Amino acid sequence: MIICPYCQFNNPTEHKFCQSCGSPLQLWRALILPGTSSVALLASSLSMEGSQSDHDDADIWQQVTENQVMPMAADAVGVKTAGDWLGSGQRYRLVEDLSLSTDSQKPMEVQVTDTKPNDMASSLLEQRQQFALVSLEAATDETQLLPLMAYPYLALHGRFFPSLPELQQAWIEPNYSVLILEDRRHLPDLLTIWQQATLDPLQQVHSFYVMVELWEAMASFKGQGSLLNISNLCMDEDQIVCLRCIEMGPYRNDYRLADMGLLWQSLLQSNEQSLADLIELAAEVTEGKVDELDLLKETLVAIADRYQLGTDISTTPSETTPSANVLEDLDIPGLEGIDLTEDAGMDSIDSPTMVLPMKLTGLEDAGQSHVGQQRDHNEDNYFIQSSLSRKETLSSQTLDARCAYILCDGMGGHSGGEIASQLAVDTLHDYLDEHWQTELPNEPELRQAISLTNQVIYDKNQVEERTGSARMGTTLVMLLVKGTQAVAAHVGDSRLYRYTKRLGLQQITVDHEVGQREIKRGVEPSIAYARPDAYQLTQALGPCGEDALDPSFNYLNLTEDTLLLLCSDGLSDDRLLETHCSTHIEPILRGHKGIEEGVADLIELANEHNGHDNITALVVKLKVKPDLSKLQSI
Repeated sequence: MIICPYCQFNNPTEHKFCQSCGSPLQLWRALILPGTSSVALLASSLSMEGSQSDHDDADIWQQVTENQVMPMAADAVGVKTAGDWLGSGQRYRLVEDLSLSTDSQKPMEVQVTDTKPNDMASSLLEQRQQFALVSLEAATDETQLLPLMAYPYLALHGRFFPSLPELQQAWIEPNYSVLILEDRRHLPDLLTIWQQATLDPLQQVHSFYVMVELWEAMASFKGQGSLLNISNLCMDEDQIVCLRCIEMGPYRNDYRLADMGLLWQSLLQSNEQSLADLIELAAEVTEGKVDELDLLKETLVAIADRYQLGTDISTTPSETTPSANVLEDLDIPGLEGIDLTEDAGMDSIDSPTMVLPMKLTGLEDAGQSHVGQQRDHNEDNYFIQSSLSRKETLSSQTLDARCAYILCDGMGGHSGGEIASQLAVDTLHDYLDEHWQTELPNEPELRQAISLTNQVIYDKNQVEERTGSARMGTTLVMLLVKGTQAVAAHVGDSRLYRYTKRLGLQQITVDHEVGQREIKRGVEPSIAYARPDAYQLTQALGPCGEDALDPSFNYLNLTEDTLLLLCSDGLSDDRLLETHCSTHIEPILRGHKGIEEGVADLIELANEHNGHDNITALVVKLKVKPDLSKLQSI
């Protein structure tokens, strides 16, 4: 049972929200690292002026490997009982007893409950940090210090979550250090899953591929022992190979790929349906015949391709243009040998990749609009239509979605703005009801729908003889979702954003405004936005005929849990979303905040900072997992 920290109600262990008061129930795993190190991580926020810490360019990865720890003092021995606080911050409460002993220098673990689950400000992953090494003797009471073993979790999270557990918090006590990790003890052991006859052959290949990528990442600090302890390997509900924690402990040896080959052989021997090619490859790895990571990955991709198991083998760039190293702007030393590019990860963009077919397992949506703080009427309009179909059997369940989201921000004198936005919403809604049957509409079909909508508003302008600024018009951003596929269409400066744990926040649409038009012509951005009319719209629905209309389209493939946000400029102005992503967007996807509550918080945020305009936000939260039913049997 989990005792709610707010109302003390006893809840079943599997519940994430209190049955009595609705508060979130957050159980975490606390790793207690006994002893005291002479060196720690100095962490500072990138938002602070002069946040570049002084250090001697020491290699943090090497320090993690070679760190020497003084044993716990005798007076630190004792027992903390369930209900006691862990640490002085009075946030984490022990769910079970914790015995501190000088006899063991191995990490101890205990389950804790987070009594402040909505306190994002103190969560390490909600902050942008930079790190340097510092002596504990030189630290002051005000210095934010982290144990060295926090570094691998933070440095590799962006690339390897969910294969690596989330680190929420870490701190140093006088005789031990604490890491607060996602608790994965409830997940089934990898060996248990591997022994099941239902494990698809492609899943075997994919599991090995993930392990190779993790091995490559762990090599920087000799953490490969994390992959060689079979009890530390598990599989999550999305059938992804995961580590329960990163193990250092006494395993500070020079590991060889042959060690992982032995582990693979033990897994393959436990399943009578193991692929013959994998058995042969594991033997070659164990014997040292295959000892290069790139060759190993290429061979795994070739095996999947040879058996035609439904995998998407690609050496071309993904739909998102790869950006700079995820951690490059964090100024973290010791990452010189690791490329943590968002899409390519540890490999170059030409490296072979494996992508499992995905299926939709959950969809939530919510919308809200507000007049703002300075307007006397609301010219925004929106429309949400969600159609979900669930099929479930003893062995599988599938969710199909056919959803439409439309957001319009109107403009024009004499109530023209709200009329135009309502006309656009109604016309597009009616068109989709009549013409959208099964698959996502293609671009010509979408252009026809938008052209028809433009004509309806244009004709009304003509009939009412509106001229100049009195001509009514509206922006448009529309999102259509079918299963794990989506398409966005937009006109004007209403936007679509996408947020995922791996890629962070991305603006999908590009505003149709003078500044962006000039940039496309080759003008430097600083010059383009120095124009007094830089933010003037170059496109809108209604003021002009269809010859002047050129909507933009973006097709999206959902390969991981995703949050999609449609918004008017009352919310997106002044980089409000980019600035407050960690506190107002990320918690919705992570489940720390309900979707209705999340939308309301976004509206409140905009009213506080951008209250000069109407504010509208539509949020769509989608959960996906590998669809093994689409894989062909051998």
